[in-house]
Amino acid sequence: MGYDGPEIYRAPFGSDEAQSNFDRTVLTGVDADEIDASTERELSGTVRLWGTKESVEGSWRKVESGDFLIFYRDGEYEYAAEVLGIERNEELGREIWPNHEEGSPWVCILYLKEPVELGVASAEIHDLAGYEIDHTMGFSPLNPMGIGGIRGRWGSVEEFAYGSSGDGDDSPDIDVRATPTVDVPESTLDDLHFPGEQPAEIVDQVNAALNAGKHIVFTGPPGTGKTEIARRVSQHLAGAHDDVYSGHQMTTATADWSTFETVGGYMPEEGGDGDLSFVAGQVLRRFKRDGVQRNEPLVIDEINRADIDKSFGQLFTLLSGQGVQLPFTRDGEEIEILPGDEFDGELRPNEYVMPESWRLFATMNSYDKTALYEMSYAFMRRFAFIHVDAPEIPEDDPGALVAEYASVWGIDADEELLADVGEVWRIANTTIEERKLGPAIVKDMLSHVTHSGLPRRAALTRAVADYVFPQLEGVARREAIVSELADLDCLDGERLVALARDILQVRLADGR
Repeated sequence: MGYDGPEIYRAPFGSDEAQSNFDRTVLTGVDADEIDASTERELSGTVRLWGTKESVEGSWRKVESGDFLIFYRDGEYEYAAEVLGIERNEELGREIWPNHEEGSPWVCILYLKEPVELGVASAEIHDLAGYEIDHTMGFSPLNPMGIGGIRGRWGSVEEFAYGSSGDGDDSPDIDVRATPTVDVPESTLDDLHFPGEQPAEIVDQVNAALNAGKHIVFTGPPGTGKTEIARRVSQHLAGAHDDVYSGHQMTTATADWSTFETVGGYMPEEGGDGDLSFVAGQVLRRFKRDGVQRNEPLVIDEINRADIDKSFGQLFTLLSGQGVQLPFTRDGEEIEILPGDEFDGELRPNEYVMPESWRLFATMNSYDKTALYEMSYAFMRRFAFIHVDAPEIPEDDPGALVAEYASVWGIDADEELLADVGEVWRIANTTIEERKLGPAIVKDMLSHVTHSGLPRRAALTRAVADYVFPQLEGVARREAIVSELADLDCLDGERLVALARDILQVRLADGR
């Protein structure tokens, strides 16, 4: 499975015209009343926008809310801005950027949060990505190697964007003993489509767990929205209680994780003579950076990928409510991590303090529950496990449920495609009890087919192989699902079976 966090898109503003546009519509922003007549979006206050030409629409369409734009000029990525949404709107583009009207108008709109100063040399980012040039030619995504390099160096894309802005000195005076009453509203899950009372139930469970002092693991089938729920809840905490929290961060666990990634370890000092110094890991950086107390809820996506014992080590003790000493020193003193209620008010260089209100969120596919048994009982007691289930798929008209989701996602698909994808989803979720797929997999299939240049049947067959088959790895009796899918008229059964042999190493009982 791939990386599920925010992506980064590179946006140059090298010409004088582009610089003027950036200053006016991104740095300063425009009043919502000025553009209200040109868009159907509900806008208010100051609106910040950037745009791209139609020629790069393929890249622009992949941008999602929560992704980041990094703005390039003169050998440096000067600013970063988080994306709020996108809209194709030629009328608005011509109105707000008239200096492009005679050439290629900016018709692909990006709505942004207020930008933050980045000040990172392009050569540094491009070196991480393996690019041979140090400048940016046009609007384009940073490749996966670059994303991985940023996550390895800065901890997460969010920390790269926000942590590099030098806002550490502006952090609130964190009260590590404070425990505010949390009231995450149901509106936090707006634009995430859940059937029936599920949104209210999820939010109620989250509030109850947080106010009871628990950390949270969201479990459930792949594609049910666990990661997005965790991200939005942590974002709400940082926004609604900014006197207690100093931000939030997100990362994805990997099989290579050790306590070096989570707790920290020795690294050679920059510009030194081989001397080693202690460098904090993902979790400790949420408590303190640059000597300043922090309190940043952390989301660990797919925690089941990591070896729990190997990667969490001393954190078992900390999350069980007790302080812990690490086998590292700073200035001759042993590194200590203290719970907030044991802090005496003076933050020493060798100390990290976990605030009482700090929370760890994690996601775990429900098919990987065996990883839970690697946690100690005391460690598990600090977590609430909230299950996010896949919806029940109506047997008589599965396409109707797909149509509901498609309308929320803004995917324009005809009734035949909705019905075909619905039937694929129904078979994948009902043929055997051990495996279900969430709607995100359905979104991937719909998007794939609607953007494919292949004939409908070939495109859907390929979409099933690309998005459904990877979720069947290691599933007992997965050949039963393949067999049912291969019998569908909307799929090329012969081609699907051949792909199943290559991808899943399965052969059907009937010899196919």
